[in-house]
Amino acid sequence: MTKDKKMIKKDILDKFRSINAEDNHALPPNWLDSDYFGSLNWEEKLLFKKAVKELISKGLVESDQDSQLNLRLTQKGVDLIYCCP
Repeated sequence: MTKDKKMIKKDILDKFRSINAEDNHALPPNWLDSDYFGSLNWEEKLLFKKAVKELISKGLVESDQDSQLNLRLTQKGVDLIYCCP
């Protein structure tokens, strides 16, 4: 089953939840590149960029070190993931 943009955004936010990124609010270095992005098919890879841009534009994440493949939660993202069940 091909993932849509909404599913990709959910996967990214779920990864923050699963690693308990509460301390530094960042995904493990290169997780998106080595584990997640590589597992996507070409259609999903096109949607991935749009999904990340939407998460950034909604203020939930920000690019860490000028790379879309290293994301960090913003305070708004932290509040969404950890404060509100």
